[in-house]
Amino acid sequence: MTDKNSVAGYNIVTLMKRLEAATSRLEDLTVFQAETLKKAGKSVTIDSDDKTIEDKEEDVTMKDAPAMDGESTAAAGTGAAVGGGAAASAVAGAGTAVAAGSGSSDASTPAFVAAFKSFIDELVDPFLSMSKAIGPLVEEQVVHLAKGFENELKFIEVASKSQNPKVDLSNPPPAFMDLFSPISKQGEVISSVRESNRGSNFINHLATVAEGTPALGWVIMDDPVQYITDFKDSAQFYANKVMKEFKETDKKQVEWAQQFIKILNGLLTYVKQYHQKGLSWNANGQPFDQVAAAAGGASPSTAAPAPPAPGPGGPPPPPPPMPPASVFKSEDDSSKGSSSTGGMSAVFSEINKGESVTSGLRKVDKSEMTHKNPELRRQAPESSAAATSAKPAPPKKPAALSNKKPKKPARKELVDTKWIVENYENAHDIVIEVEMNQGVFIDRCTNCTIQLKGKANAVSINECSKVGVLVDNLVAGVDVIKCSGFGIQITGKVPTVTIDQSNDGQLYLSSASVDAEIYTAQTSGLNINIPRDEAQGDYKEVPVPEQMVHRVVNGNLVTEIVEHAD
Repeated sequence: MTDKNSVAGYNIVTLMKRLEAATSRLEDLTVFQAETLKKAGKSVTIDSDDKTIEDKEEDVTMKDAPAMDGESTAAAGTGAAVGGGAAASAVAGAGTAVAAGSGSSDASTPAFVAAFKSFIDELVDPFLSMSKAIGPLVEEQVVHLAKGFENELKFIEVASKSQNPKVDLSNPPPAFMDLFSPISKQGEVISSVRESNRGSNFINHLATVAEGTPALGWVIMDDPVQYITDFKDSAQFYANKVMKEFKETDKKQVEWAQQFIKILNGLLTYVKQYHQKGLSWNANGQPFDQVAAAAGGASPSTAAPAPPAPGPGGPPPPPPPMPPASVFKSEDDSSKGSSSTGGMSAVFSEINKGESVTSGLRKVDKSEMTHKNPELRRQAPESSAAATSAKPAPPKKPAALSNKKPKKPARKELVDTKWIVENYENAHDIVIEVEMNQGVFIDRCTNCTIQLKGKANAVSINECSKVGVLVDNLVAGVDVIKCSGFGIQITGKVPTVTIDQSNDGQLYLSSASVDAEIYTAQTSGLNINIPRDEAQGDYKEVPVPEQMVHRVVNGNLVTEIVEHAD
């Protein structure tokens, strides 16, 4: 059975690609011919039908192509649209219009370039307008996203005019990086906006855009379809959070998240239609360096020109520098005989004098001797004190550096299937709606009360102080590690409780959890409260034993709890 995308054994998509390549080649030849005629002083001939040479060649090419029925034409124009809705129609509609050659303002523009321009106009620009209504922080991030798409359009335009440079991504040439780096820099700015505003109310909005933006790097990938799909899935996770949070309160927020997913679906549709196996290049185009330089990128990689030769009247070169002076020569020839200013030879000559080396010393008078002149001894402390006071005071030693770590921002976030609650202080209104497949991790909180509503998988409490946790039901159990002054109240069913390296804790059991298994290790000051009348809040407090006695009996170590009489 013949495929609907093939006619007489020929695939429509293949024929269209060959047709576009042939048309592009004919256009290049026509431009070259026109430039040659202009240089020769001749005008370009236009026939009576007001068609240029380019129009004639296009007509001939279209006549040679096999006829396509309505179904095949529709398949060629929209067959790659998988995103659905506006995302698919925006890309497929632009591709069909340019491929047909009717109504196009610039016949020389390749189909995939025009389709990408249409994609930006119909999906990216409206998203920027929607972001302005959300808030300035979201708008700032989306402005950089729009710039990233504009830079990518420039990259695609260069690819449509140049040959494939076949770049080794481990060591790309400067011209290639100059053209691609504006795209990657916008992604870095978008990511930094997210990281610097994690405490914002719009963190899920910022995360949605930041997770999807790396998809713009598809232009350098061999499998761009899978590459875009991976980042679309990451962005979908945070977009779902936005839609869930504002589903009942603000429809604009929901439409904003849906629009961003439409952008990624539209990009995926566009790439499937025009760049299935990687970015399309012009096999008959110019070298990449030349096209990139003309587009405003780096200049072509050529050898650096030699500096111009100096003119005949130029100044002569400066004389070479003087050699360094020898350390074995005196600095002043006029003072060779003086030992005070002589060189090393004068020093050695003084040493070789033997006993006569002291002949030049002056004899000290008794009046100048401190131990024989009492007046000098009285003056010595004063002079030494004056000398001491003249000295500058030594610098103060720096204060001991504090070992206290800076506070981290409080965070309550669902990551995959785990709730993370950390770095809260003096917060008593933390309430989390949990599900059976979710876990809860409470870390480094101080003086807080946390309520978990519903049935969760497990709860872990780590390095917390003065924290109270109210639990309904758990599938696994509660783990308490390195905590002090904690309190845990169970209102439903919890099978196990594990407490390790903790102290001063209160555990309140419900009637359904009286048979729970409680494991302790290196724990002190733990009290278990057993319900007497749970409805009235009446509990019996039972301390967990801490004192043990160990004996060796028949070669085995026997441990017993030390019991004290009441």
